[in-house]
Amino acid sequence: MHLRIGTRRSPLAMAQTNQVMGLIREKFPETEFTLCQIATIADRDRVSEFHQFGMVGVFAVEHEQQLVRREVDFVVHSLKDLPTALHEGLVLASVPPREDPRDALCGATMASLREGARIGTGSLRRRAQILNLRPDVTVVPIRGNVGPRLAKIGGDDPLDAVILAQAGLRRLGLDVASSEVLASELFPYAVGQGALGLEARADDAAVIEILQAIQCPKARAEVEAEREMMHALGAGCSLPVGACASWADGRLTLHAQVTSVEGAERVEASDSAAPEQARELGLAVAEELKSRGGGAILEKSYRGYYPTFKTL
Repeated sequence: MHLRIGTRRSPLAMAQTNQVMGLIREKFPETEFTLCQIATIADRDRVSEFHQFGMVGVFAVEHEQQLVRREVDFVVHSLKDLPTALHEGLVLASVPPREDPRDALCGATMASLREGARIGTGSLRRRAQILNLRPDVTVVPIRGNVGPRLAKIGGDDPLDAVILAQAGLRRLGLDVASSEVLASELFPYAVGQGALGLEARADDAAVIEILQAIQCPKARAEVEAEREMMHALGAGCSLPVGACASWADGRLTLHAQVTSVEGAERVEASDSAAPEQARELGLAVAEELKSRGGGAILEKSYRGYYPTFKTL
């Protein structure tokens, strides 16, 4: 079979796509591939901060259009960038094995960060969480691929550290750059972080069958719970909702956190369920976050960042 794959052009996107092709070839050795690279709106604009785009799915919308126009057979997404509501007629066909989902501090450890340190991140969630733990630091907005972000440590306009996804560092062979992998209990990661999402057309049974052959059931259950929780909160993938999934005795536990943009307020919630009840688990955690004031924090904090943010 010949498969046309939609992917971004970044080194990380290509590494992830190569990983997916390798998994498929292990199951279906005769498969041939064509890569259809595309630059998304967020790739073309490297200056604006994510919240300034004023939209959900800045890394996904062009890829979904490719699928709808039948220019590609499936798309490889970093799942944290894929909206919880997909374009009509498209499905999340498969979630391969998940890489380490935690965040990493590069350039310093939390204990070694000087007072007033300059920390680089383009994520509002990471901004909120680091300010909650270290209100003395200055958060500097940065964008771009992993390599250029790391180069900002000690550069011409030096940063003391940057926060990146450990999964991306590992996939690029750069995990040696991690000074400290941040504990997910204190610094819960983005919904879907470390996971890949393979999106396809709902009516393309042959492609879906191939993609489901490389799915990891545990990773699928984790992201189903996380994404359902995010969807129930009405929060886009760039908003400051953190998650942490763990397993014990065959049951899935979801811990989640909502943090105000300046880090002053934080609410948390946790619950457990059987993996086949992952979506119900996500809904339960979302309701608990709302009951503890998480919805009010999101609405109050992000009106200025997302004018179209809907009341929860």
